[in-house]
Amino acid sequence: MFNRIESYVEENLNPLYRAHYALWIYWWPIWRSAYSGPQIRKNWDKFDLVKPGQSFLDFGCGTGCFSLPAAKIVQNAGTVYALDCFPRQLDIVKKRAHKAGVTNIVTILSEEQGKLEDKSMDVVWMCDVFHEIMQKRQVLEEIHRVIKPGGTLAIYDDWIDKVAAYTDGLFVENSRAHKIILLKPI
Repeated sequence: MFNRIESYVEENLNPLYRAHYALWIYWWPIWRSAYSGPQIRKNWDKFDLVKPGQSFLDFGCGTGCFSLPAAKIVQNAGTVYALDCFPRQLDIVKKRAHKAGVTNIVTILSEEQGKLEDKSMDVVWMCDVFHEIMQKRQVLEEIHRVIKPGGTLAIYDDWIDKVAAYTDGLFVENSRAHKIILLKPI
């Protein structure tokens, strides 16, 4: 489905919108990687979120500006699962990982997320994704299925005050700061 949407946008919409879309898809990751990403990743240290040997799901990974640093932290004893709805973004993640010599990243198209094993993730990370999700409760139920008991769902988003409306019976808040909320499965 998302392939068709992406193709439609690229092929059929007016040039101005296509230019905006191109800026978003191609320039935003550069901004995220170079500036805002490192600032956001400081929260990982603050909350001791990412550790060697973990299984880490980067939900809505984009071009991998969080997947690659996470892969280096979890090291070869751990695995990072980079999940996105755009195949081209996942291709970029693969290329960046190859170029960096990172071998512990598995890319997953969001349509295939059901292939993740139950209770297999130590950390699920969502950065600036939650507000974009149409079926929030359904996605949180899927995350609840794959997260280990005692694992952490970390959401960085402007919507963190609205997250609780969707987590009832699935997660409880563990801590929060600025735009990040950490949740534990019930």
